Amino acid sequence: MGKFKKGIFLGGLLGASMVWMSTTKKGKEVKEKLLDGAAEVYVDLKEKIESSEAYAKMTKHDFVNMVRETVDKYAVQNGLADKTKTMMTKLVSAQWSNLQGQLHKKCKCGGKKCEKK
Repeated sequence: MGKFKKGIFLGGLLGASMVWMSTTKKGKEVKEKLLDGAAEVYVDLKEKIESSEAYAKMTKHDFVNMVRETVDKYAVQNGLADKTKTMMTKLVSAQWSNLQGQLHKKCKCGGKKCEKK
């Protein structure tokens, strides 16, 4: 199967799953549970990072590693499937720039450009 056909197939599959999550009762429940879990993990990570005071030196790679560890723990506690865990990791990892902005407000740079942004 060529790349184009694979792309069409995967795009159709992704579209069908998004329709399922948006229209069916069970899909809406799964989506809500996933988003609630991702929000809980994000808040937990943010608190850990703020309390460590290491956020000025943190890179995106460090953040993604912390996300993976935190989501793994959350998945074990809540019995999440691997696919759900992967989706949650992607959702929380995508919040890197949002976290940077929130932490920048609390830094001691006085509104000037931080050394590490």
